[in-house]
Amino acid sequence: MQTYKFPFSAIVSQDKMKKALLLNVINPRIGGLLINGEKGTAKSTMVRALADLIDQKFFELPLSISEDMLVGTINIEKTIKNGKISFQQGLLGKANHGILYVDEVNLLPDHIVDVILSVASDHVNRIEREGMSLVEESDFILIGTMNSEEGFLRPQFMDQFGLYVYVESEKNPNNRVEILKRRQLYDCNPSALYEEFKNKDLQMKQFIKQARETFKRVTVTEADLKKIIELCIQANVDGHRADIVMRETAMAIAAMNLRTTVIAEDIEEAAYFVLMHRKKTEDEKSHQEQKQEQQEEHQQKDQQNDQQKEEQETNDQNLENENIDPSEVSQQEDQNEGTEQDKDKTDNVDEPSQKQGKSKTNVQNFETGDSYKVRKFGFKSDRKARSGQGKRTTIRSAVKSGRYLYSTMQWKNNDLAFDATIRAAAPFQKVRNKKDLAIAVHSSDIREKVRQKKISNLLVFVVDGSGSMGANQRMVETKGAILSLLQDAYIKRDQVALVVFRGDSADVVLPPTKSVVRGYKLLETIATGGKTPLNAGIVKGLQVIKNEQIKNQNVMPMLIIITDGKGNVPLNAGQNPRKELMSMSEKIRENKDLEFMVIDIEARNLLNFGIAKKLADSLGASYFKLDDLKSDSILKLIDYVR
Repeated sequence: MQTYKFPFSAIVSQDKMKKALLLNVINPRIGGLLINGEKGTAKSTMVRALADLIDQKFFELPLSISEDMLVGTINIEKTIKNGKISFQQGLLGKANHGILYVDEVNLLPDHIVDVILSVASDHVNRIEREGMSLVEESDFILIGTMNSEEGFLRPQFMDQFGLYVYVESEKNPNNRVEILKRRQLYDCNPSALYEEFKNKDLQMKQFIKQARETFKRVTVTEADLKKIIELCIQANVDGHRADIVMRETAMAIAAMNLRTTVIAEDIEEAAYFVLMHRKKTEDEKSHQEQKQEQQEEHQQKDQQNDQQKEEQETNDQNLENENIDPSEVSQQEDQNEGTEQDKDKTDNVDEPSQKQGKSKTNVQNFETGDSYKVRKFGFKSDRKARSGQGKRTTIRSAVKSGRYLYSTMQWKNNDLAFDATIRAAAPFQKVRNKKDLAIAVHSSDIREKVRQKKISNLLVFVVDGSGSMGANQRMVETKGAILSLLQDAYIKRDQVALVVFRGDSADVVLPPTKSVVRGYKLLETIATGGKTPLNAGIVKGLQVIKNEQIKNQNVMPMLIIITDGKGNVPLNAGQNPRKELMSMSEKIRENKDLEFMVIDIEARNLLNFGIAKKLADSLGASYFKLDDLKSDSILKLIDYVR
C-alpha cells in the first residue's frame, strides 16, 4: 500500500519556516535550523515534507535512541560469522551529506546531546568503544523542532543550529479555513491531495536545483562582510559563528532570488534568521547597572531594619537571662509581628490564607525577590536502579535506555551486552564444540549492560509563613529562592511542590507540578502572619511525598525545609513542640528514600537556639544558614552532585 506524505506546497502560510528550510537545502554550510513554536503549527509536517523535495538522504533521530545506535556499535552477526569484531554504522555515519532531523529536540537526553555537539562541531564521528577505534566523516544538516513550553535547549546546543525560526498559529481566518480543508482532504483521501499539489512540488524541485546552481556563482564583497560584522557586534553575540553563518545565509538568499551578488536586504534578512537565538537581551554594562541598583536597594532596606534588629537583640538578651523556652519565644515573635501588621493596616492581605487555622492575626504579602541561576544539586547518592526521564540526578537505569557504562554477570533487564558476552566466550573457543557456529556461547558467558541516565526529582518546599518571616525581608528572599528553583526545575523537568505553615496548620499551596506559570502565580500570593506550626508543615510535606510515591515508585523526593526551627504549635495537644519535633525527625530519618535540606532563617543575635541545626542533624539533612548565603543567595552554595 502506497503512503503519501503531506505535500510541501500544500502547507498554508509559515513562509519564514519554509524559507529557512530551503536556505539550508540550497547551502548546507549554513549549519541547520531550529524551529521553535506552538503545538500544531506544522513544524514536523513541513520538515518531513521537505524530504520528498530533495535528493539528499533524510534521517529522523528518535528521542529514545541509544548511544550505540547513534554512534555505532559491533555488528553481532558479522562478528560471530567471521570470528572477529565487525563495525555496524550508527545514525551519525549514515546521515553524512544528508539531513538529520530531531523532533522535540529539547527533550533529548544530555548524553545524546553531548555526542551530537561533539560531532556537529568538527563533522567527524569518533568511535572509541568496545575494543574499536574508528573515525568516519559525519557532515549533516541538523534540523530540530521544539516547543519551549516543554523545556529549553542548552546554549551550546542551540548555537550549533545555523538558523532559528519561531512559528505561531495562523491568525488569518481565511487561511485557517484553508488549513482545515486541506487537512480534511489529506485525512480522507491523501492521494487526492498529493495529485493536486504534485506539479507545484515538481516546480519547487526545479527551483531548488536552479538556486543551487546559482549559489555556486554568488560573491560577497568586503563591504558586505563589514555590514555583517557590524550587525553581529550590535547584537552582542559570542564568538564568530554568527558572522560565518550570516555570510553563508546571505549568499543563499541571493541565490534564492537568482542573483549572483549579495545586496543589503539579503544581509538584513539573514540577520533575522541568524541572530534571533544568539543575540543578548542586555549588555554587560546594563547588567552591572541593574546589579548596582539592586545592591543600593538592599542597603537601604538593611538600614531601615537596623533599629528593629537592635530591639530584637535586646529582647533576646532579656529572654536568655530569664531562661525562657524557645517555643514561647517564637510565639511571642509571631504575636509581635501580628501587632505591627495591625498597626500598618496593610492592604496586601491574602484572603485565602486568612482561612488557615484559627488565628485572627492579619497577614502581610511580600514581593518576590530576585531570581538567579542555581547550581547543580540532587541526591547525595543513589544505587537503586530506576526508570524515568529528566535532567537532574544521575541513576542506574532499570530499562533499556541510557548510556552503556559497563557489563555485569547479573541478569535483570534482559539487556544483553553482546560485546562483553563475545569477549567472555572468546578464550574458550578452542576447547568448545562449536558445531557449525563461528563462536560457541555458554550461559556462563552471558553479560548484561549496566546503563546510566538522568531522571527528574520531586522537590517539596516546606516554608515558614509565620509572622516572624516578615522581619528583615526573609519572605522576599525565600520567594526569590523558590522562583529560582522553579526556573531550574523547569529546565531539569522536575516536579515542585510548596507547603506553607502558619497560624495553626499547614497547607499545600502548590501541589506537585511542572507548570512554571502556575508556580509563579501562586508564589506571589504567599503571605506571612500568625504562629509557627513547623511540625504540621513537615508532616504535610511528607504526605505530599507519600502520595506521589504511591503513584510512582521511581520518584526521587527531596524535602526542603525553610525555618528558624522555633515552632510553637504541637501536633498533639499538650506536647512540647520542640521535643515532639526532635522525636518525629528521628523516625522520619529512617526512610532511606528521602533526602532532606534545612535552610536556617534564624537571625544572628546574642541569643541563638540553633534548633534548625539540630533538626538538620536529626534528619541527616544538609544544612545552610540564611545569613551566610547573603541577601539573595539561598541556594548558591547548594552543590550536591552524585
